[in-house]
Amino acid sequence: MIYFDNSATTFPKPDCVYKKMHEFYSKKGVNPGRGSYRLSREAEELTTNTRNLLKNILDVNSMSKDVVFTPSATFAINMILKGISYPDGANIYYTPFEHNASLRPLHYLKDNQNVNLIKIPIDQKTYLPDFNKLKNLFETNSPHMLVASHISNVCGVIQPVENLAGLAKDYNSYVLIDGAQSAGLINIKQRNIDFYVWAGHKSLYGPFGIAGVVAEKNSLQNIEPLLYGGTGINSSLETMPDELPYRYEAGSNNILSIAGLNAALKWIKKTTVQKIFQHDKKITTELIEILQTFMDIKLFLPDNLNNHINIVSIKVNGYSPDEFGKLLDEKFDIAVRTGLHCAPEAHGFLGTFSKGLIRFSLGYYNTHLNLHDLKKNITSFLI
Repeated sequence: MIYFDNSATTFPKPDCVYKKMHEFYSKKGVNPGRGSYRLSREAEELTTNTRNLLKNILDVNSMSKDVVFTPSATFAINMILKGISYPDGANIYYTPFEHNASLRPLHYLKDNQNVNLIKIPIDQKTYLPDFNKLKNLFETNSPHMLVASHISNVCGVIQPVENLAGLAKDYNSYVLIDGAQSAGLINIKQRNIDFYVWAGHKSLYGPFGIAGVVAEKNSLQNIEPLLYGGTGINSSLETMPDELPYRYEAGSNNILSIAGLNAALKWIKKTTVQKIFQHDKKITTELIEILQTFMDIKLFLPDNLNNHINIVSIKVNGYSPDEFGKLLDEKFDIAVRTGLHCAPEAHGFLGTFSKGLIRFSLGYYNTHLNLHDLKKNITSFLI
């Protein structure tokens, strides 16, 4: 199989991830931080080490930030958006490229609280924010929260989230960045970002079941926990403890997935984020050049590819996205993602709602040979 669905989850993982998960879980797979015995202490040490590795990989050096583990990025986003106390008439800004992990909680808030959802104006050619229009909007409708995906999972555009965050902070707004597609691929300065959500199983090359948020401690303490339960500390309290990150980690952490993430982060540190980005950029450029040779294929890309990485969505004349995806799978064993990609407003912006597009998403284990085979196979039935 040729796998081009890395935006859903990177696959395969580095061999060290599989090995670490098996070895650690079979020998030390106990509850971290819940006992004074050796294995529990070692599991807790692994958990702490993984938090520190993550901050290192994401280039987060500030002592003002903490790492909270959650089962998924969707959980983390819900925890943040639903945990904040919004004043009546609060304005929440978001881009049209948001995943349903953000869109659905936002619409829940709109339906159940007195908040306003305002879409950030985006240029139709660059796919980037129009900062003049946005600043004018902020002047008349001051933001309480800004939500932005760092990399669109539909068209691969890289949003200037540092600039968005800086502008929002001029108005004392919270800033939530969905880094599910970017963590492990692009490092940013996070000084104006309250909440940076990451997913272990995507560009961090870890397993499912481990994700979370890097958060400003002062901002995090304003969040009401989404779950209540045991934390292993202050068990006599009837409420959740104030200590971070335990206040937001009710229940047992997934030590199996933490072990896998730990190995993945060490692999990234050795490989380097820069090398992974350069590989993805090179192979994305080659994929675009291949797809542009076919007259029956339309690519949906920003006009400046400097602001783009590893995701190419297309439409093929004469085929619905589902038909073309099924053909690639059944005839050539090529895996792509078709449809709306859990990001309906992105397709509204691109004019591809309601059938969506065919998405190729690349990762570190895609090769020139994969692309050569793809070109040969597409040529066999489009030309």
